[in-house]
This record gives sequence, C-alpha cells and structure tokens, in this order.
Amino acid sequence: MKLRRRILNRRQIKSSEGEFIWELENSYELSPRLSSLILVTAKDCLVKEYLLKEGQIEVTVIETEQRAGKTIEKMEKKKVRLTIDNGVEDIEVLKEFGRMSLRQIKTQRITGEAIEQGGVLSQEDLSKYLSCTVRTIQRDIKQIKQKGIEVVTRGYLHNIGRGQTHKVKIIGMYLDGKTYSEIKLKARHSVGAIKRYLESFTKVVMAQSRGIYKIKDISAVTGISETLIKQYRGLINESKKDKTRKENLGLLIERSSYREGIKKTVKHYSKPQAAMMRGLL
Repeated sequence: MKLRRRILNRRQIKSSEGEFIWELENSYELSPRLSSLILVTAKDCLVKEYLLKEGQIEVTVIETEQRAGKTIEKMEKKKVRLTIDNGVEDIEVLKEFGRMSLRQIKTQRITGEAIEQGGVLSQEDLSKYLSCTVRTIQRDIKQIKQKGIEVVTRGYLHNIGRGQTHKVKIIGMYLDGKTYSEIKLKARHSVGAIKRYLESFTKVVMAQSRGIYKIKDISAVTGISETLIKQYRGLINESKKDKTRKENLGLLIERSSYREGIKKTVKHYSKPQAAMMRGLL
C-alpha cells in the first residue's frame, strides 16, 4: 500500500499540474491545500476553451439529436473533447478510493462532457476510451445509477428517467447543507471538482438573480453549455420548494453579489465582452 502511494505521488509530481503545485509549495512556501486551490483557479481562468488541455482527447461521436433507425454511417457526427486524465484530481481519487471509483468518475465525466457539447457516447466508446471491457462499463453504469445518478449513453439518451447527472447530484448535496468533506466521501469526487461544479452553478444562479433568464443569454455571458444550464435551472426551481436549499441559494447569491460583470441585458454584448465576463461571474 505504501509503495503504491509513493508511485502515485511520483506520477503526480511528474505532471505539469504537479510541477505547478511543487513550485507554489517550495518556491512560494504555500500550504498544499492553498496550492491546490490556486491550481483549480488557474486552470479555470488561464486555460482557453479552444486549446486541448493536458489529458484531453478530441473524438468524433454521434450527435445527440440522432435517433435509432439509421446506420451509424448515415448519422450526423460531432467532434467533442473528452477529459480522459484530469491530472491531480484523478490521482487524488485513485489514492483515496481506488481504480473502480476513478473509472466510474471518468465515466460520469466524459459522458457529461459529450452531452454538453452536443454528442453522445456509446458503451463501446466508453470501453475504448477507458481501456476496459463493455461488461465492466455496464456494471459500472448500473452501480452509478443505483446512487440516483444518470449516465447518458447512446440508446438511452431519449429515454432518460427521473435521475440526475453527477454534477446536479453533487450540487444538490451542497444545497442540502453537506460539507465538502461529506460530499467527497459520498460522491467520491475530489474537493477541486466539487468546487468547480459549484462555481459553474453559481454563475447560472447569479445570472438569473440579475434578470438574465434566457438560456442562450446565460450561456453567452457564462460560457456554460445550454444543456448544463437547463439541468442547473431545473435544480434551482426544485430547490426553491425546499426551505434549506432555498436558504443556501440565497447565501450563494449574497456571497457572489460583489462580483461585477452581469448586467440585466445581453443583447448588446459582443463576443469578446462575453468572454471577458466569464471570469467574473
């Protein structure tokens, strides 16, 4: 066990993210926790959307609007970017929860990324990108769904039930008053990932609190996909019916109200202005 942890620690240090954290801890004498938080913020602010991040791949998948009845050759395709290796966050999950949990988190992550970009993965795609058998993927998906979390794959997309995506599920736990540590243990996602989901959700909450309601407008000023915005709006509407969640939504707005950048209309925004605002929401 100790040997395995030493190997994972070496892998972490060898990555570009690990080198960045090492510099913060050793050159600037920052704590490991603060260094990790700075890394998350730096990735969100400095890594541009049009660049492939380290650990990402670009693949061609079937578009979400394509229903059964056509051969794959005749279906419309779309290029999407998938995060196969999320660096330090994935290594933290591997160290704490093991390979199966990491694979299930990757399954949730890349299926969600594909949907947000207008594409959908098949179980065969997941098997290929995660280097395991289709049977393993099927078993993982079954276990994930038992937690009430949807994993949207081709053949299932147009028959989605009442479950939630992993991002909505995690934000829901936060609105229920759970701490980051409690959510981490239950969802088996890293604290960095949890905070990133909450940050994007807060952008949507703030946009609506400032009078921006159209999904396209919210997407324009936040840089968040319309698909994810629809999921977040559903969560916001449901949360307003619950006393605890409603109070925590109010606290999110209070904590974020000092940030500037959202106006009550976006019809005059240019693309550069919208891009600049994404870092301020």
